[in-house]
Amino acid sequence: RKMNPHAAISSAAIPNASVPPCGFREAHGAGQEPRARRRVFRAVRRPRRALTLLEVIIAISLIALLLAILLTFFVETVRMRGEVASAADRSQLARQVLSLMAKELRGTVGFDEVGFPLESRLVGDRRSITFLTTALPSEEQYVEYGEFDDPPPARHDLTEVRYWLWIDPEETDEDGEPIVGGIIRTEKKTLNQFVVEEDDPYDVRNDLWSHELGYLEFRYFDGVEWDTKWELSQGNSLPQMIQITVGFDNITSYELEDQDLEDYPIEEYPFGPDLPDRDRYSVIVRIPAADKFFGSRVERVGRQLAEQMGVEGLP
Repeated sequence: RKMNPHAAISSAAIPNASVPPCGFREAHGAGQEPRARRRVFRAVRRPRRALTLLEVIIAISLIALLLAILLTFFVETVRMRGEVASAADRSQLARQVLSLMAKELRGTVGFDEVGFPLESRLVGDRRSITFLTTALPSEEQYVEYGEFDDPPPARHDLTEVRYWLWIDPEETDEDGEPIVGGIIRTEKKTLNQFVVEEDDPYDVRNDLWSHELGYLEFRYFDGVEWDTKWELSQGNSLPQMIQITVGFDNITSYELEDQDLEDYPIEEYPFGPDLPDRDRYSVIVRIPAADKFFGSRVERVGRQLAEQMGVEGLP
């Protein structure tokens, strides 16, 4: 008997054949489906997208902008820090000079008699001032000398001090403005010395206090009004207060010739122009030894009346 090869073979025709239990194939196939799906998902995953030329240009522009902002910030920070440091140094220098000048002015002597004839009293104008101030004895004054030793020249406890602004009397700069060398302090410790020694280091001493400062001004208060000149020779000739102004910008010919007083008269602007100026520093010094009864004011009024009446010889 011929068999059809396409016929299904039953389990009974095959000895010892067993039929798999129902659901085996479904379970086996169900267990294999997730793996197949994962393979399909991995195969169909999209590739990563690259940046376009426009996006690259925009990114580079943003990075350059951020770097420029950071660089500008650091540059401005360094510049501002330098300006603040320079302003602090200038302010400290001006305060130190004003403090030392005020300290010596507070020690000014204003008595009528000090035990010896005075060569000069407090005399000043806008750009200079000369006065006698007290000073502590130096260490040499406490040294004991022998009989055959040569002691140094006698020196008083008073010291003649002068502050003035050095200005070249002959030369000017390219713009025609005065050439300023700074504030000079002149000190003379030996007063009324009859035998003058040319090599005496204590005779006159000139010190350049600050070459950075190119402006100096003094104003004097007699108890009623301010003035730019002080010349009294009788009685207690000290003013009640003195205003000192220093600056780093050099004085101009306009200020040197007192033309600024025409625009800002001292009667209306006793403390100077009322304009803010970061370059100028001022301090007002009260003179403790000044006459409490305003003797200097009385003397100045008497002198002004004598000049107006044309009478000479009056105080």
